[in-house]
Amino acid sequence: MPSHHLKRVETVTAAEIRRVLEELCPSTAVLMIHPGAPSYSSRLWRAETDEGDLLVRIPGRTSDPEVLRGALVATRLASEAGVPVPRLRAFAPNTSIGHPVVIQEYAPGARVEGDRLDPATEEMLGRTLGGWVGRLHAIHRASFGPVIGPGDHGTWGSVVARRVDAMIAAVPAASLPAGADEIRSTFARMGGSVEVEGAALTHGDLYLDNVLVRDGRPSCLLDFEHAAFQDRFADFGKLRELVFERHPGIERHFFDAYRAIHPDGAGDEQRMRLSLGLYALTQLLYFHTWQPDLVDFYKNRLGEWLGAA
Repeated sequence: MPSHHLKRVETVTAAEIRRVLEELCPSTAVLMIHPGAPSYSSRLWRAETDEGDLLVRIPGRTSDPEVLRGALVATRLASEAGVPVPRLRAFAPNTSIGHPVVIQEYAPGARVEGDRLDPATEEMLGRTLGGWVGRLHAIHRASFGPVIGPGDHGTWGSVVARRVDAMIAAVPAASLPAGADEIRSTFARMGGSVEVEGAALTHGDLYLDNVLVRDGRPSCLLDFEHAAFQDRFADFGKLRELVFERHPGIERHFFDAYRAIHPDGAGDEQRMRLSLGLYALTQLLYFHTWQPDLVDFYKNRLGEWLGAA
């Protein structure tokens, strides 16, 4: 269907969701359709069926089938490594409503709520998430890059340099905290001395909104749309900003569990610093595209990183 004929994701109706379910899961009897929880990147629907509840997801920010297939492959790899994730029922890159659709088994549970968590909750979240992320990062392959598609067999430093060049070219100079050449040279200097043991599967969107809790315990890790094979430290930028800085009691317990799988190494500090800078620049570009009111926040964050580098 030509893109100018696509329905906006926000206008898709329950009747259309029912029709897509009947097309993709013809042996399943659909009993009721409910709007799903709010999501930054997708439109969600919960379907009651004779085989249990299903989650129907229409991606809102990308319709690239390869990106979506990559997320599903990453989810499967995580499951095989012992990370609890939603089980896939069906995926169709083209449907009668003009959008790709992902159908998963509905994972019961609630997202973590509240700005202040008690110490026992922080410990449970930290230890569980540290174990999950540690298992995820133990999934390796030879090359960096998207989950699906050709990989990059260069060094992590060279991969970072190319990413930085591309991102700087896409961000207006006024939104950068320093000149483009200074930013490039700082990343090149830091990346040139980093040694990485290999490309690890990273989630790319690790924060508490993507963790479900059931009966007081973390039960499921959601949303692998940003998954990729990178230096494993690439996952720690978002974790630091949105988990450890908001809930400092989680960090120690997280790393206790994580380091049981990935012991400390001599180059960890440099890898962490490089990844925090890459995260700040990546977020700067992301919010320049999707939410410009947050650009100054990440401009300042990148500026602070440059000042400390």
